[in-house]
Amino acid sequence: MAITSLPNFQITKTQEFTSGTTAWVAPSGVYAVECLLVAGGGGSGGCAATAGSGTGGGGGGQVVKKVLTVVPGTSYSVVIGGGGAGGTTSGTVGTTGTSSSFGSLLVCGGGGGGGGTASVAGANGAAGTNAYGGGNRGGNVSSASGIGGAGAGGSGGGACITGEASASGGSGGGAGGSATNVYTDSSVSVDSSTPGSGLFGFGGGGQGQFGSRTRAAVNAQANTGNGGTGVSVSTAVTGAGSNGGSGYCVISWIQ
Repeated sequence: MAITSLPNFQITKTQEFTSGTTAWVAPSGVYAVECLLVAGGGGSGGCAATAGSGTGGGGGGQVVKKVLTVVPGTSYSVVIGGGGAGGTTSGTVGTTGTSSSFGSLLVCGGGGGGGGTASVAGANGAAGTNAYGGGNRGGNVSSASGIGGAGAGGSGGGACITGEASASGGSGGGAGGSATNVYTDSSVSVDSSTPGSGLFGFGGGGQGQFGSRTRAAVNAQANTGNGGTGVSVSTAVTGAGSNGGSGYCVISWIQ
């Protein structure tokens, strides 16, 4: 017997958002969506002209996965945050990433900018909604890395170093936890610190760098929410910081 119609299966649909602002209208009969939302990561600090200096990594953007209640026929504005710019070559703090949002139902805060080599601590992560706070401000420690903090699901705080020779810039905290504090000086072979972890593959902290050799800026990949990697110089030259990765959103629903 010939098949004249398809069975009425439930179909899971998804939609990705990778930049800018997009209006999404809840389809008829759809009352809930699962939303994975990622904010922009912070830029790393810029390196001043101090031989042996390393800068702090940017904090990872906040990452939240949550079921949201929606109203059929209602339009929701989906905003994707941009990654923060790296600090300038004068040793300044990187820019905090910008927030991502799904209407007024969910807002994720951007990751804090990493500290430069001018004795300035990294920036706090931006706060989001739904009781997820921004990460703590990164440390500013002589001859040791200052770690970037992070709350559960919170955006990471950037970290830094004072700019002393042979000292490491601390890594940025990730969306899933604080960075590991790595003590480094001229007698220690470790030349970078461990970044904070992300969540669901997004929002990782940027790695801080040690000034044993020159490392140019490496920008975080787009739509990851990762913090920018720190830079370092082995001679008295300046180096601009790395940019953080932009945010991301994907929603799914049954229809």
